[in-house]
Order: sequence, then structure tokens, then C-alpha cells
Amino acid sequence: MFSSSKAEYAVFLWAIIAVSLLLPSSFLYGQADTSSASGTITDSSGALIPNAKVVIHNEATGAERTATTNAGGAYTVPNLAPGSYTVRVEASGFQTAVRSGNHLDPNIGSRIDVSLQAGSTNTTVTVQADANVLQTESAAAGQLVTSDQVKTIQLNGRNPLYLSQLEPGVTRNAAISSFNFAPDFSGPTINGARGDESVLTLDGAPMIRTRSNSTQIGVADVDSTSQVQILTTGYPAEYGGTSGGMIRMVPKSGGSTFHGSAYEFLRNSFFNANTWTRNSSNQPEIADHPSPFRYNQFGWNLSGPVYIPGHFNTSKQKLFFLAGQEYVRYRQTVTQTGTVPTALMRQGNFSELLSPNIFYANAPLKIVDPSTGVAYPNNVIPANQLSPNGLALLNAYPAANANSSSFNWQTQAPYPQDQRKDTLVVDYVPADAHHLRFSLLNYNYDYVNPFAGNFNRTPQQWHWPNQVGVLHYTWTINPTMINEFTASASADHITISYDESNGLFNRDLYGIDFPYIYPASQKLVPNKIPTINLAGNFGILDGGPYPSHSGGPIVSLSDNLTKVLGNHTLKFGFLWQWSGENNFDQ
Repeated sequence: MFSSSKAEYAVFLWAIIAVSLLLPSSFLYGQADTSSASGTITDSSGALIPNAKVVIHNEATGAERTATTNAGGAYTVPNLAPGSYTVRVEASGFQTAVRSGNHLDPNIGSRIDVSLQAGSTNTTVTVQADANVLQTESAAAGQLVTSDQVKTIQLNGRNPLYLSQLEPGVTRNAAISSFNFAPDFSGPTINGARGDESVLTLDGAPMIRTRSNSTQIGVADVDSTSQVQILTTGYPAEYGGTSGGMIRMVPKSGGSTFHGSAYEFLRNSFFNANTWTRNSSNQPEIADHPSPFRYNQFGWNLSGPVYIPGHFNTSKQKLFFLAGQEYVRYRQTVTQTGTVPTALMRQGNFSELLSPNIFYANAPLKIVDPSTGVAYPNNVIPANQLSPNGLALLNAYPAANANSSSFNWQTQAPYPQDQRKDTLVVDYVPADAHHLRFSLLNYNYDYVNPFAGNFNRTPQQWHWPNQVGVLHYTWTINPTMINEFTASASADHITISYDESNGLFNRDLYGIDFPYIYPASQKLVPNKIPTINLAGNFGILDGGPYPSHSGGPIVSLSDNLTKVLGNHTLKFGFLWQWSGENNFDQ
């Protein structure tokens, strides 16, 4: 029974339902990143003490769980949230022992043995836990990047996924020092497994797109991340779905006291030197200045209890929250070079290709009459044999504007990128036996790629709104039986379109009018230029497969029941998962 907490519990459930209804209908699964504490209670001679009372106290929230040692002096407390705990042990005829600073890591249980001294229970002996404890409670092999490391290690771009590379056996193409803030397109290799065999989770909810290639569903906020755990082998059966390793990111939780921060990280081209390629340009705006670059990453984070003095949660031990936002404003101007047809070539005069030193080809090229196989004199095609669509395809390339030994076209354009992360974690304890936790990551990423097709004809606009949500409900039926229900969901959406403002994508502008293979009525952009690939060393003018949009919803429900029987802990349950994929590429 919830007694006086019924109203508070109902309010919280309706709040969770309301938040869920505001989210996209696509929803993701998960298993909780919980831990456990177990051990034996003995006296000073090593004799086992049965019926001792063991109280596990969460130092951040004040929540407590109680267990009683069995005939063999052993106890087990499963399904504990990761964090720091104080263990208090009481037994008749012995002094009360308090051991503080016991840190529990997610997914891997900790053994906490306590020795009692004879005396009165009114006498308390307090000791500090040893930070270096050998993990003996699980066969799982893994490593943990701690909260202190998450906070203090400098990440260029602040993507916490890269913290996994601090651990042995974890590698990937991009180094941890690389500039990375966007969703990752190649998962890390763990113990030699392929990158796309690894699983990434947030609070137990998978963060890998159904379209594979190991791309993340959003990027976690570093300041809202408590730990990054890498499980390599031997992890429990409930953590399936992979033949490789697992990277599990555990968000922070609120506590009984308020904590907050605000920050900004910035970079600026004012501090940069110009590149060799830009210095050699014949365009002053390129040669005289480094490429414009502005990078600002800023945000805030706040956590603590939710209470109304004298009316609600006055003990500050029932309802907790963590909320944070992070923004990225990335402004850079990129320089692009290429090899394009010259003015003479656009008239059917390819005499420049006969030069032995021309960079358009690795060797002199002769143009032949396709009907006879005879080379045209001096590589010049007669006017009566010129194809209007052939000339139109050449004119779709931008005009040459540079005189370099390796390219004849160069320009620069803005490459803006914006990112926003919203993180919310709510923990609610309506009664000692019940604990609800809701975690949400709302992620938006937008950018414009001005040279997506190698030139400036088809600049792409990317819109990337993703969400990850997970709800955990833990019910302590009795000290030896605990049930945990999890519902989680993700919404993975990407829309890629063209920035049509400059009009250069339009094939009609160049006189291209050959028939379509597919009817124009079936296309979002029917008059887009085709992909043009010329012989020699000319650049490919790539019309691309876009516009496109894709979505990959994943919905999961799971329930686990844990039962402690003497010296044994049994855990069993079920997982139901539905995933889909909806793609459209022009």
C-alpha cells in the first residue's frame, strides 16, 4: 500500500504519461544498469553471524534497502542504482558497524564483507571503504570510466562515446583527441570484434540506428553522464543483441541537495594559421586569411530534489530530478578544389588533352569519332557533330577560376552546424518498496554541407531529430524478491534535402533535357542534375540520391524478477522488442 503517498504517486504517473504522449510515437527498449551488494557478516574470530540486519543507504538520495543475513551469515541486496553507499550492520551482542564510501558500479555487483566487534549495539564503529576492491561477484569482464574521469578528461567536441577508448582492447579509426561532437558513423572495435557488432546504450536503452553502420541515436551530454562502462565478455544473458562488446552510458541522478553548473567551450580561427593550399590560391580572400572558424559549445546542468516546504517531499528523499541542455554552434568556411572542363572544352575543342603535361589526364587523350573510330584532328569535334546534351553536361560544371598544377577550380562556402541536447532524469520513490525512474534524451542536429556533390551544385541540408526514452519501475516485494519492469523507445529520424536557394541544382539551367528514366511525378526534386563522371582526372559532379528521409523506431518491454535463495541469486524474465525501418531515397 502507498498510504499517504497515493496522491503523489498518481501525480507522478500522470506526469510521465503526459511527457510520453508529447514524444514521437516511435519508442526504445532497455535493461536497467543496476548493481548489487552482497557479502558475509562475521565476528572478530571469523565466525559467521546469522540474522544480522544489513542496511544499504544511498548517500546521494537517502534511499535505504534492508536485508537479513542467513544461517551462513550471507546477505544479498540486488537491483541497486549505481552510486556511493553506506552499509550499516547491527546484530545482538555486537557493536554497530558502519562502512561508508562503498561505490557500486552498474551491471557488476560488489562484495562488501563486514566484521563486527563484541559489545553494545549503541556503540558504532565507522570505517571508510577501500577504493581498490577485487571484483569477484560476476563473470562479466569490463572496465569503467568513472564520474570523475567523465568530468575532468578533455574531450575535443565532448562526445562521451570516445571515453571508451581509454580502456584496454577498445580501438576505432578516430583518436580520442580528434574533434568529434556528432553521432558516430563507425562503432569502436572491442576485443577485435567488428565495429558494427558493438552495442551502445543510454540508461539501458539502445542507441544504435536500425539502419546499422553503428551510428548513434543522438549524443549524450557529458555533464549529465555519470559513468561510461565497457563490457567486453561474460556479461549476463539479459544484455544480448550483440556478438561484440557493449558500451553502456549511465546518466546522473538528482540527490537531496542541489547542484548546478553553466559552461562554454570555444575555438576561433583568429588563433589559426592559414593552410598551404589556401596560401597558394590566386584569390586574395582565400590566400590572405585562414578559413573562418567559430565553435561554441555551451550549456547548463541542474539537479536536486523536488519539494514544497511543509507540503510535499519535505524529507527531500522521494522525488529527484536532473535536467540539462547543451548547444553547439559550429561556424566554419570550407575550401573546395576540383578539376572542371575548360572554356575550350565546352565548345567541343579538346586540344588541351593532347599536352603531355596536362593534369586533366595521366597521359595524352585522343578524342575519336564514335561512328568510325577515327581520331578527330587536333581533338576538335566539328560543330555539326556536337551533342546539345553533351555540351549541357559540361556546362553543368562550374567555370574554371584557378591556375594550379593540380586543379583549376577553387571556392569557399559556409558550412554551418547546430546541435542541441535536452536531458531529463526523474527519480521518484513513492514508498520504500517502489522506485520509478524516467530518462529522456532529446537530440537535434542540423547542418548544411555546401559541397556534398564535390562541387557547389547540390548543397545538402541535414535535419536529425532523435529521441531516446526509458522508464524503469522497481518493486521490492520483500527483502529477497524484487521485480523490475522496463519500457523504452527510440525515435531515429534523418531528413536530407537540398538547399535550392542558389538554383544551381536545376538541370534546366544548363540545357540538360534528355528523358527521365523514372517519371518526374515520382520525384521530390524532378529537375535535379544527374551524376556526371568524365574520363580522365575530372572531378565527379555527383547529383546524389537525395532528397531522402529515414526512420528506425524501436519499441521494447521487459520484466525481470530477482529472487535470493540462501547463498544463490536467481534472475529470470522476458523481453519483447519491435523494430522497424522506413526509408525513402530519390
